[in-house]
Parts: sequence; structure tokens; C-alpha cells
Amino acid sequence: MQTIIYTPEWHNRLLEYMKSVYPHRDIRYLEWWISNIDHSDAECWEKCTIILDDEKIVGCTTVNDARILIDFIGNSFFARGNTIISANLRGKGLSKEIYNRVNLYDNWFSVGVTDIAWKIQPKYVRNFTPINPVRVYISLSLKGLFSCLLRKLFRYKNDLNSLFPTIFNLNRNEKFVEVEKVASLSIPKDGRWTSDVIELVRDMSFFKKRYEGIYCHDRYHIYQYFSDGKTEGYIVLRSTAYKGLDMISLVDFRFRNRNDEPKALKAAVKVAGLCGIGIVITLTSRMWGNLLSPLTIKTKKKLHSAVGMKEIADKFSDMLITSADSDLDFVYFR
Repeated sequence: MQTIIYTPEWHNRLLEYMKSVYPHRDIRYLEWWISNIDHSDAECWEKCTIILDDEKIVGCTTVNDARILIDFIGNSFFARGNTIISANLRGKGLSKEIYNRVNLYDNWFSVGVTDIAWKIQPKYVRNFTPINPVRVYISLSLKGLFSCLLRKLFRYKNDLNSLFPTIFNLNRNEKFVEVEKVASLSIPKDGRWTSDVIELVRDMSFFKKRYEGIYCHDRYHIYQYFSDGKTEGYIVLRSTAYKGLDMISLVDFRFRNRNDEPKALKAAVKVAGLCGIGIVITLTSRMWGNLLSPLTIKTKKKLHSAVGMKEIADKFSDMLITSADSDLDFVYFR
């Protein structure tokens, strides 16, 4: 067995390996994930570990760049994901070798840790510290459900993306306007939107990488939020499906006033009604309960999350995480 660090020369072989161990994931997502590593630098590459058995890849762990503001100061971080050992070699201590590499740095976070890894990693990963999980919320649009029922009765299909509005209001003083290009977004200079102690950066480079550099960029709808004519936040929506059921995914949101965040759900449900879709799915670390307006149910599903900085774990637990972080937008539904 040999353990090496990743370099872009391994791109194709690592992609083929991931394709074999993640047969249900869209290969375009895996290609996008690895390409982001390629376009990073040596600091990122050396945190991506490949295990070889006679020149054949039998295990890996990868990271992607992330930036976090801690008390208004920018910090380099890494989103850990896609840690796997080939099924026929599990239980032979290879995961310990991977986690020994993880222990060389602590500026990482991981979202959507599998149940198996959640049991194993605390044994081997130094400073493995759980934070608030990402929860799954289901919101309903009665107007959308009715339209969906009619479509099924009359077997009518339409292009859902063409139905997304370019502008809509929540009330007289609040409106959402779709932006045609990321470059036209009004974004805070430092990418800081909230008053949280720790915040994942949402600047222009993030938007371009996450919503323009991705294979399904034409499915994202980014809306700028205006209150009394001032830019106060944004939401990102996209049409998706789960087990054949059409849904709208509330992929991401940020508001300058944290109390405004539930408006993201209201906006997504309004768009769902206009598109004739009855269900909105939201994955976020925010601890909302069941809501009546819009009608929202907090499901039992929890996606494990952890960080490598134990001393400020409580602050990380208050950090806003959405589907736009890690790979939640692609693994759990397409």
C-alpha cells in the first residue's frame, strides 16, 4: 500500500475511482468537485489523499477550498468530502492512514458525514468536534399542489424553468428580482452578509464558482432581495426532483438581518406556486421549528456536521450552512 497526495495529473484516475464507488452520483458533479481541486493550489492538493494498492486507487479523501470570516477576519478553510475506502478493503486500517493526514491540519469543516464515518472519525481524527447538524425542511404551496394535480390529471408537462418569475413581491415594500448574470449581483465587498460571529464567505468568486462554473448553471435562479429599495439579501432556487416528485430547492440564502431569514421560505413557496410546484425542500443548519406561514415541516432527517477547531465549536454551531456548502445540493437530490 502507498499513500500519496493529489496532483492534477491524477484527475482522470481519481474521477474513475469516484465513479465506481459512488455509482448513484452524477459524474458531472464529481468532475466539478475534482476540477475545483485542480484549480486550487498545493496547500489544497496536499490535503487530498489517495491510497494505492499496486498502482490502483483503493481509497481517498478530498477537500475543496472554503473561506470563513471569524470575528470579521478572513480565514482559509477546507470543506472535507468524498472520503471512501473500497468495500473489499474496509476494516484493514486504511481509513486510519487517511485520518492521520487529516490530523495535520484543523481548519476544516465537514457537512453530511455518513453514519458510518460519524462513528469512526471521532476515534482517529484529532479535535473532531460535532456542531449543529443540517436539517431538512419541507414547505408546501397549496397553489402549487393544485396545479401539480391538474397537470397529472391531464398529463400535461411544461418547462418548469421557464415559469420562474423575473420579479415578485412579498409585500408592497419587499421584492425579489432575478439577476441574469452573477456579475450584476450587489455583494458586500468582503462577502459578509450577516452579523454572525462565524460566517462562510459569499463574495463574487464564490458565486461564480458555485453557480456559473457548475454543470447545471442554467437551472439556478438567483434573486436579489430589496427592502424599501435597498439590497438586503438574496436567495438561490432551482427546480429539482426526488423519486420522480417535482420540487423547488431553496439552495442558498443570506439576509443582512437574521430575523429576515424565514422570508427565504416564503419567497421560495411563492415561486413554487407560480411554477405549479407543490413542494419546497430546504437544507439548512438554522433551527427552525414547524411553521404555519408558509406551512413547513421539520423532518427527522439530520445531516451530521463537524469541524476541526474544538475551542470555538459553539460559534461554528451558530454558523449558517445551506445546500450550497459542501455537496448537499447534489448528493441528496438532483
